[in-house]
Amino acid sequence: MDMTSTSNPTLHVFHQEGGWHWGITVERTAGGMKIVAYSDEGFGSEEEAREDGEYVLRSEDWRSRQSFSRSERRHDYS
Repeated sequence: MDMTSTSNPTLHVFHQEGGWHWGITVERTAGGMKIVAYSDEGFGSEEEAREDGEYVLRSEDWRSRQSFSRSERRHDYS
């Protein structure tokens, strides 16, 4: 039985160990939250981490993988 609901994923951006990171959570059907994807490397700014996390959230890559390296995606930051 799947104990998670992926209908409403939420992006979180936070500072940890000298860098900015993102994580995506979903609500568990039994209550609480489950981390379904996260950045494995820190970013230099909150904005960079948010843009990267939003990219993964929009692309729905988080449904098939959990850990993401920023070097895996090409960005056109303005």
